[in-house]
Amino acid sequence: MVAIGYQKIRKSDVTGAISSVKAAELNLTSPTVGQALVGKVAGVQVSQTSGAPYAGTKIRVRGIGSINASSDPLYVIDGYPAGNNVSINPEDIESIDILKDAASAAIYGSRASGGVVLITTKRGQDGKGRFEYDVQGGISQLAKKVKLLDANQFIQLLIDGRNNAYKDLWVNSGKTWNDAMFGDNNATRIANVGNGSSVSIPADLYNFSTQQAIPAKYNTDWQDELYRNAAFQRHNLSFSGGNKDVRYFMSGGYQNNDGIVTNTNQKVINFRANIDGNVSERLHVGANMSYTQNNNREVREGRYDLSPMMSALIYLPYLPARDANGNPIQFGMASLASVYGIQNPENPLATVEQLKISRKGDRSTYNANAAYKILDGLSFKANLGMQTYSERYDFYLPTSLSNGNNPPYSTASLAAATAIAQNLKQIDQLAEFTLNYNKTFGKHKIDVLAGYSAQKTTSDLIRVSAKGFQNDNIGEITDKGADASFFALDNAAKSTNTLLSYFGRFSYNYAGKYFLTGSFRRDGSSRFGPLNKYGNFPSVAAGWSLSEEEFYNNFLGEQSTVKIRASWGLSGNNNIPNYRTQQEMSSPGGVVFGNSISTAIWPNAIQDGSLGWESTSQYNFGADVGLFKNRVSVIANYYLSYSYNLLFNQSISAISGTSSILTNLADSKIRNKGFDVQVDGRIVQKEHFTFGLSGNIAVNRNEVLNMGGASTILTNGAERSYLTHITQEGQPVGMFYGFKALGRLTADNVGKVAPSASATNPAKIGDLYFQDTDGNGIVNDADKTVIGTPYPKFTYGFALNTSYRTIDLRASFNGSYGNQVLDGQDYYLYNFEGSGNQYVDVADRYRNEANPGSGLNYRASRAGTQSNSTRLSSFYIQDGSYFRCTNITLGYTFPKSLATTLKVSNVRVYASVDNAFTITDYKGYNPEVDYSGGSNLTPGVDYGNYPLARTYNVGVKLTF
Repeated sequence: MVAIGYQKIRKSDVTGAISSVKAAELNLTSPTVGQALVGKVAGVQVSQTSGAPYAGTKIRVRGIGSINASSDPLYVIDGYPAGNNVSINPEDIESIDILKDAASAAIYGSRASGGVVLITTKRGQDGKGRFEYDVQGGISQLAKKVKLLDANQFIQLLIDGRNNAYKDLWVNSGKTWNDAMFGDNNATRIANVGNGSSVSIPADLYNFSTQQAIPAKYNTDWQDELYRNAAFQRHNLSFSGGNKDVRYFMSGGYQNNDGIVTNTNQKVINFRANIDGNVSERLHVGANMSYTQNNNREVREGRYDLSPMMSALIYLPYLPARDANGNPIQFGMASLASVYGIQNPENPLATVEQLKISRKGDRSTYNANAAYKILDGLSFKANLGMQTYSERYDFYLPTSLSNGNNPPYSTASLAAATAIAQNLKQIDQLAEFTLNYNKTFGKHKIDVLAGYSAQKTTSDLIRVSAKGFQNDNIGEITDKGADASFFALDNAAKSTNTLLSYFGRFSYNYAGKYFLTGSFRRDGSSRFGPLNKYGNFPSVAAGWSLSEEEFYNNFLGEQSTVKIRASWGLSGNNNIPNYRTQQEMSSPGGVVFGNSISTAIWPNAIQDGSLGWESTSQYNFGADVGLFKNRVSVIANYYLSYSYNLLFNQSISAISGTSSILTNLADSKIRNKGFDVQVDGRIVQKEHFTFGLSGNIAVNRNEVLNMGGASTILTNGAERSYLTHITQEGQPVGMFYGFKALGRLTADNVGKVAPSASATNPAKIGDLYFQDTDGNGIVNDADKTVIGTPYPKFTYGFALNTSYRTIDLRASFNGSYGNQVLDGQDYYLYNFEGSGNQYVDVADRYRNEANPGSGLNYRASRAGTQSNSTRLSSFYIQDGSYFRCTNITLGYTFPKSLATTLKVSNVRVYASVDNAFTITDYKGYNPEVDYSGGSNLTPGVDYGNYPLARTYNVGVKLTF
């Protein structure tokens, strides 16, 4: 059976594009649902963008169909539409059905343009009670180390960068250079050219008289210092059973997962109870209850001065990590910043040990339903539920950490010390009522569903911050300074949004040969304006089982099956903030009346009262084929979708009081087209030996067809001064944007290529040069263009499973090909300046014509040449293709005789490896990146993210 939204049907009756994954196919050693799904579903890209124990996954169904609104799918757990909140124990899952095409998803209307993920949890079965205990434990470690310069290689880079800068600045002043000047001391250099931080070299690294580097005393591997072998344990209990009248499933779980970054951790407690009962022959009732608590110890990601992961990459390798007492040595790199042009991060070990970030979340779901059989074939069902979530977030930046170029406990560090406390409470309430009629008349079978749904979500958030700390004895807001200005209410927000819906579905089946399905949903949302309060979302689908026709005659082999499908549907996107159609007022502030200040509020922004739905129209054509007596099944789909009336923050004149307004772009349109193929095979099926293989491949092509009159969108996805992405007509959403690097200047082409418009330090031999796109003889911002794509040419996944008697082996793999990554870390890790450590291949850089290096890397300089590190170019776009083994599991099931001796029904022991290996050319930790947190406009950026872990796991599963 396959879940299709409000109903379940036989898989053979499906007319839309629906992918199903059963519990046995999931990677159940993974701690989250998303990680358990990686590589399992054609047309669904599940990305592990972070290795933090508390991080989730990014899921995209058939590409991106929006600019400003979210493209996340809707998750429905046991019939409860839960947004994108999937705090569920993978061990509790019975099956996952993903509605990929709009015809299947249209029954969820305004929330379904990103696809719908239907999760069905386990239920009790008739028979003897069944108790299961699954315990797992193991070690996680850094899956891949980034290759960096060692201490002596870095020292030579620093020296080369300062010497070249000294030479550049001297030559730029019109004077003649002599290589003997490389022996000038720092005072002479500064007297000659100024720019002390660009030309000065620490005296303990360079012998000025011999012009030779002084060997390093220490060679610290900061990655080894920061990352650890992290232990974890997981326990899952379940009890299920019942009889013909009452069935039950109850489970409890506990996880304690240490992160590979020191002092990061997540503890999870969950509980679930599913109960089903037959009150009478006509009345069936059920209830689902679940509770999950997360306790996280987190770390910041992003810039080197925020993310310890990035600061560990650039921290100077010739500096020691800890003192004789084992304490982190602080302010070592930052103390060199102002004099020698070094970056100023704090020791990453001090950051993770002293910075405090914690998050505690409690999520509960209560759901009750009753189904009453009114007449033969006619039934009524009521489904009532509530989901609550509360979260406490605490942050403390202590006085003991340096602040930029200022040491710990300095006046600046005391002023920077900050505490934040945030409380969030959310309540979601659901009421759904459906009427279902199904009947068979000879060869005719009909199924009609009609329903009504009302859902209300309220949210209450308060966030306060405090400063004025003199020490770190308490480390939270209660220890703030006495002055009232040290305490601030940063945010206090309450919101409510409601959704009122009417929906229906009609299905017709003739003789198991011909299938016709139609659905309709009408949604009304409080998020949209009075002129567009309601949206209509119809769909239609048809199927034809050719193999049921007399003329088929087993054309593809004995007991083979062939079914073709076609569908069209319309779905919507309401993923925008609340109250964007209503006039918002400012927070209370002061205004001057006469000689006094009075409290007042005023209009905060202009809103669009006609704001409406962003809609996606999608056509799907598919075929389901069963071969070799249905031991091999093939599911193939081709789709063509158009998203229009795009939601967009349109720029307007600031004279209006705001700089933008959220609106629908008239005539705007984004197209996604592609295909996906899933193949599943039971290749060998013997008494003592089995072998199965499954695989999938998906291709998607995204294109902005019409911007609806809006100008090209340029965005910044890496917190730098330069723009990184462009969205424009004729291109996919969020392409990489910058200069095209054409190569390196040589004696043959210097002076023959277009120079940079900014010539504070003109390009020299060994520097990069760039394409003069407009051909005007000079390289400036007008020459920026598309320099790469974050989107793969195709994604794929495959899995194999085999067993011999009591031994079983499973392995799963996934990958992508043709996508690129904007390594935002290159601003620091690949700048050839010697301002922080670099990728190891910087050692193979251009030094002179006799020593040109690899032919790709440019020369070292700290003088900020306009051709190298200060601009975003294709030089910093890397190949993001990869092939990954996501899981290998080897298991052994005890013989029945031994299990009986142990007084248990079944015993299975197993060992597994998650993220066993990744094959990629990407220099960073992980080619699956998403620094921007899912933004459609800035995909594919790596910037101080938490790296993936490789996990070794052993477990025992006992069944009583």
